[in-house]
Amino acid sequence: MARSGTQQTDACFFVTGGTLRHDAPCYVERQADRAIFEGLRRGEFCYVLTSRQMGKSSLMVRAANQLRRQNTQVVVIDLTSVGQNLTPEQWYDGLLVRIGTELRLEDELERFWLERTRLSPVQRLFAALREAVLPRLRAPLVVFLDEIDTVRSLPFSTDEFFAAIRACYNQRVEDPEFHRLTFCLLGVATPADLIRDPRTTPFNIGRRIELTDFTRAEAAPLADGLHVGRWAASTTGTELGGLLERILYWTSGHPYLTQQLCRALVEGDRAGTHPPSIVDTSQLADWLCGELFLSPRACERDDNLLFVRERLLRSEADLASLLGLYQQIRRGESVQDDEANPLIDDLRLAGITRSNAGVLEVRNRIYHRVFDDEWIQANKPDAALVKPDGERVPIRGSCTIGRAPTNDIVLLGDRVSRRHTQIQAQQQNEFWLVDLGSSNGTYHNGQRVVQPVLLRDQDQIDVGQFRLIFRQTQRGHAAAGADGVSDKTIVDFRL
Repeated sequence: MARSGTQQTDACFFVTGGTLRHDAPCYVERQADRAIFEGLRRGEFCYVLTSRQMGKSSLMVRAANQLRRQNTQVVVIDLTSVGQNLTPEQWYDGLLVRIGTELRLEDELERFWLERTRLSPVQRLFAALREAVLPRLRAPLVVFLDEIDTVRSLPFSTDEFFAAIRACYNQRVEDPEFHRLTFCLLGVATPADLIRDPRTTPFNIGRRIELTDFTRAEAAPLADGLHVGRWAASTTGTELGGLLERILYWTSGHPYLTQQLCRALVEGDRAGTHPPSIVDTSQLADWLCGELFLSPRACERDDNLLFVRERLLRSEADLASLLGLYQQIRRGESVQDDEANPLIDDLRLAGITRSNAGVLEVRNRIYHRVFDDEWIQANKPDAALVKPDGERVPIRGSCTIGRAPTNDIVLLGDRVSRRHTQIQAQQQNEFWLVDLGSSNGTYHNGQRVVQPVLLRDQDQIDVGQFRLIFRQTQRGHAAAGADGVSDKTIVDFRL
């Protein structure tokens, strides 16, 4: 890493995409660098599970290089390179081929694979590690598996793969050779994502490496790269420090956003595109931030902002609950960090929040500005009920259903009570079905409603002789193949 005060002439000092070289001058060393190296050197299984563009792969490359200098054998596998449209045998064989290539054991491992066809693919892979790889190595072996979240796109379950990795750790008690085999997993996932079958023991081993945003002290060497360019060359070290401070004001040390702002400053300075009226470093950082991240056009083209948006809006979690929780955090309400809460996991993996002394907060001012209340409201699911005559009744606070004309939805049937049932909208835009003491009861998916029930898309509601289908999909994101039709939340009435 470059030291403070040195002059840089490399136009590519700042890197905003891809994996950094282990000796890249803009690499910012964090606590995670020391933690992962020490953990793997001691043989601890480690995992780095966090949002995109946090520097996971660069951290891995740097740790792998340090381990090699300590005479440790290292294998690095990017799981995206193995492929997706594969059979289990092809996928596990692909992993073994990459291990053989990196360790120069291609022929031995190919023979091992072909001679043990009676074993399942996962058995062959891990038997090869124990019987064909470890005996040929004198040094410890660390296997890095990057982009582990891509396994969720495979046409088969990989629960047994991660269960086998866990078994390698557990077998150290009986087989000392397994002490020489260590795994490091990296990706956008949670430990619960690795083994999803509830009947299988969860992935509960290893050391979690927290990859945090840059602190001000850690980011200080980035000021070296700001010396490049006509404007920066005439600026004092104190002013450059102030410029970096203002950049961190917006990014809070987010690796990608910080590097991107720094790089844009240098390139714009060199090209002479900064407005000549800007003479103050804070004004320059603010103007650049607006150009890069805060304008409507920027929100549609920046890779990081697009990832955060899509990760939130296409989450498998209930969108209304997820956005409602984020809105609480954005408004400064006290929401405790809870790793057992899947909604908090989704926010964390989207990268939009972080924990500060156990309380969640929006990660930086850029996200706070881009993903504001207007954005939340624009993407919350719509809610409406459609009467039998086709009239759409939006759900605001509540919607009552019954025989009396004062109800929002009137159903004229001899088994329908005057005030039969109600759908209530809660603060997080959740919709609950409540029976109002009807004579014949309200039924939700075939079960009589005794206490309030949270409604989900495609839930079935029976009121007397009427059958209602609750529909709730995301506003503004048409289903695949739809011709730009806005999705709505509706109730479809069927007799």
